[in-house]
Amino acid sequence: MSDHSQPGSSDASYLVPIFESLRKYEGLKPTRLVGNRIQPLLRLAAVQNHVASTGEEPATAAVHVVVEQVQKLVDVSDRLVADAVLGLGIFADAYLSHQVPKRTVRILEAGGLGARRAALLANWEDLHRAFDVEAPEQPSDRNLRGPVEEQVFERLSRLLLNTGSGADPVVTADTITMLLPQGVQSEAVGKVVVVGGVAVDHIWRIETIPEVETSKMATHYARSPGGKGLNQAVAAARLGLDVSLIAAFTDDSDGLDIKAYLEAEGVDTSLMELVPGMSTPATGVFERPFGESAAAVWRNGVELDVTHLDKHGSMLTSSDVVLLTFEIPQKVLYRTLNLATGSTERRPVIIVTPGQPYTDDRLSGSALKKIDYLVAHIWELEKFAHSSQARYDPQLLSNDLFDLGLNSLCILGNRGGTIYSRHEEPISIAAPPSFLRESSITRDAFCAALAARLIEDRSLTDDAIRWAAAAMASFAEDYYLAPSPPRRERVDQKFREIF
Repeated sequence: MSDHSQPGSSDASYLVPIFESLRKYEGLKPTRLVGNRIQPLLRLAAVQNHVASTGEEPATAAVHVVVEQVQKLVDVSDRLVADAVLGLGIFADAYLSHQVPKRTVRILEAGGLGARRAALLANWEDLHRAFDVEAPEQPSDRNLRGPVEEQVFERLSRLLLNTGSGADPVVTADTITMLLPQGVQSEAVGKVVVVGGVAVDHIWRIETIPEVETSKMATHYARSPGGKGLNQAVAAARLGLDVSLIAAFTDDSDGLDIKAYLEAEGVDTSLMELVPGMSTPATGVFERPFGESAAAVWRNGVELDVTHLDKHGSMLTSSDVVLLTFEIPQKVLYRTLNLATGSTERRPVIIVTPGQPYTDDRLSGSALKKIDYLVAHIWELEKFAHSSQARYDPQLLSNDLFDLGLNSLCILGNRGGTIYSRHEEPISIAAPPSFLRESSITRDAFCAALAARLIEDRSLTDDAIRWAAAAMASFAEDYYLAPSPPRRERVDQKFREIF
């Protein structure tokens, strides 16, 4: 194992940990090049010169420079490994022209890290054949994840360090520092604070959920950062919003990985509460075809407390939107609502999702009055129904909630949904054109998109609702290929397609 030194080292190994971090999740993309830990890559002479000659943002320039140098790696296997592990998609045309299946090519470029590695190894010989070379012995999955990838990153780092090092940079280090992203994208518009939870999700895709004392073979397994608070924060950040997450996390390896993942996605983690010496909460999910699922949640006592929340009251009141979930203790939810609406000058829009409904009691009328949009599935709201008929009639249920003080109710279902407001006619939400059922994960994308459009439009317009529905639809459509919330350009594309 190499000793990865700091900038100034003669062997460029200080870049290797950066690539080891960037290979995770969706790979090396401009939007992931945020934060101080990425700056050594953005400060490279080759990247600085590319910025000066093209006018591109440093993050975009860095990806272009990496792509150029990957293609210059001497060994074909090194090129294939770097391309797949970093999710660059450089060789897609070459693969397709040599009859590599389209699905494999898409996974190599847009799948999760585990899926990209699996596709690389499963098609090892065919991918080499696209370059008219004989494939060397295929590495094991364990060796690929360890020494093989590290050595490829070492060789790529040396190429990057040497490129442009013989000439004076076209721009100075001071100039490039002014251009660097500082935790969030420079084009971010609107401040969002998310108060929720983080966890590790263990997801099994399975045809049918096992009966008691039986077992079933899963068709796929994935382990990834999760939690409704985390999902909504990442979804909002991917839409270009300035996002901070208030959540509790612990200092085990899972907790530290979750924090690193959030930072890589451009989410501000400085407001998170560290609860040391415990294990990260976990969720076990059985996911059936078409998005149906069942889950078991283990929280392990890693929860926000009111004292920590009180430290960040000014952040809540100064934000444009606050996103809240029921996965925090009820007393913390009440305190969040009070803090966010305590200012007499201005208050943020408050969007709440009652996932994992509280078992002890429903929300009080005073709390409901502070909620602008309650985004829910109808089964989560049974406790609020004043009659048995209201449990089956969304309009009656919304009237019951309005009587308690709620401002607007958004009910999502498998065939779209409806927004009910106290003084307005109901507004229909178009059904997402996807085989995947509406679920909690697509709801997180809907809430983030709704927040973005409420900030931009300053009111709930038909286009705002359609755009939020497009976010839900694009997430559902892309979920099995790349289970990550959509970026703004993807939502725009889907909006144009269906509306």
